Parts: sequence; C-alpha cells; structure tokens
Amino acid sequence: MTDLNIVNRALKFIGEAPADSMADTSRAAVAATSVYDTCRDEVLRMAPWTCCFKRRILRDTAEQATPWTNDHYYGVGERVTNDSSKTYICTDAGRSGTAASGGPTGSGTDIEDGSCTWDYVEVSTALVNWCHWVSTIYTLEDLVSWNTGKIYSCKQAGTSASSNPPVGIGDDIVDGTIRWAYYTTIPYNSTVYAYQYVLPPDCLRVIKVPDSTALKESDQGVQYSVEGKFLYTDQADSILKYVYRAPVSEWDALLQGTVAARIAAEIAKDVTGQVAIMNQAFSFLNAQYAAARVIAMGEAQEGAVEVVGWQDV
Repeated sequence: MTDLNIVNRALKFIGEAPADSMADTSRAAVAATSVYDTCRDEVLRMAPWTCCFKRRILRDTAEQATPWTNDHYYGVGERVTNDSSKTYICTDAGRSGTAASGGPTGSGTDIEDGSCTWDYVEVSTALVNWCHWVSTIYTLEDLVSWNTGKIYSCKQAGTSASSNPPVGIGDDIVDGTIRWAYYTTIPYNSTVYAYQYVLPPDCLRVIKVPDSTALKESDQGVQYSVEGKFLYTDQADSILKYVYRAPVSEWDALLQGTVAARIAAEIAKDVTGQVAIMNQAFSFLNAQYAAARVIAMGEAQEGAVEVVGWQDV
C-alpha cells in the first residue's frame, strides 16, 4: 500500500479517474494530493490506531544544555556547556558576563559569572544532555539543542559535520550529511509540574504516560498536561505512548479506508460539483470511522483474564 493507492481509492469513490502519481497535474488528482497530508493527520488523531502506536523516552528540558552565551539572562536550573565540553547548571539567576570568551570554567561550585552563579554538573556529551555534538551519527526524528535554547529535529539521517552546528529557525539546515529543521524553543516552565518534556516531532496524539511503577499495562498512567510541543508531568524519566505519523505501508485496512473516505469527502463537491456525492462521501466516512474507532478502542485495551472452570461430565 502506498500514498498513491490511498489517493486513488478516494478518487474512485467519487467517480474520478485514478492519478498516475502524487505529482499528477489533473484537476481531481491535484485536489486529492493537496489535502492528503491534512486528512491523514486528522484521521490519525481521531482514534487510538494501534497500528500507529509508538513508545519513546521523552527528552527532559532540564537536562538540555546549550553553549554558554555572554550577556544573556539565565534562570535557576538552566544548563550550559563551556570550558571544553563541561556542563554547568545555574544556581543563582542573573545575566551572564559581557566578555564573549567568558563563562563558567572548572569543576567547582558557586562559579560567578556576571550576576549569575553556576555549579559544574558533568562532562557534556550527546547522550547526557542532548546538546548537538560534532562528527556524530543522528537518525530521523532525533532532537538536539543548540543556539541558546533552540531545538532541532533531524529530517535526514547522517553524520554531523566537524563544525557548523545548526543555528537559526530554518527548515532545511545542512550539517555534514544531516539536514535539520528548527522544531521549537524551550519556554520557561511556569506550570506546577516538576518535569517539562519535549514531545517527539512525529507525535500526533498522546495516548498515555505510563506509570513507571505500574504492574500491568492497563494500570492508570500518570497525570500530565500537553501545551504546544511540550508535555508536563511529575514523573521523572518518563516514556510516552502515542500515535505517530506511521508510513502508509504500516496502516491496517480500516485506517486505509478511513483516510481515503476523508479525502473523498473533502474534495467531492469541488471536484464533481454534486452535493449528493459529497453527502454520500461524508456518510460513508462517518460509518467507516464509527466502526474503526470501536475496533481501535478495543485493541488498545488489555484483555480480561480468561476464567477457566472445570465441570464433571
């Protein structure tokens, strides 16, 4: 199954000729392909599609560190890298020193820097604080931090360059054989929750933040709040269970049909000019979604333990 197969299923439903490719320039094909991404994401958010479930260790913004910057305000708990790949944490908020070559050094505590104070934490590596690292292999959807609190998502896997880390807010930043896209900038955590995590770039719907002390999958997850591209909770070292933008080759038959029906309903009136065909498409979409949602909801739950009884015969 391919994206083109889904598009052509939608076109067939409203009585139009199939597209030759996703770049087909016929009027009906352009209408279908132009709404494909939006309709796909809408449907993926509609229900807990088990074929699109994924789990991922969340990135804690408190562990994120970016290179120290002169004359910059730092809050308590913010981390920076300086002095040959050392990580420091701000213990007294304030504005860093004005000298471009300054910043905290050494491995002590109460290190003065302008009006703020730092403590040494650890050696900075790509693993411990997810700061961008040179000459390092990154895979698709990996997140790195750089450029004063900015976060970048890997859009093309490869190896980073020996210099020139990602900067700015572009969506196609070249770094060795990698291409990065600016994802977001970390805001100050003004919530009541202790931990602020970055949502994965491919997350379309949060299913659960599993309780790390749970004995079985059906146990209630921990309380959380999603705000923009961040998830807040009181649990340390959290894992996220979520619906992701899975490739069409991984979709089950019900999801394929529902996305095709959504596209058909979206374009039916504009392409055919007939309200009756549009209404028919929406009716089919509603029925398809209702059936698919019941099945998806059932598959997303742990089954009850089967009771086996013995009976004399």
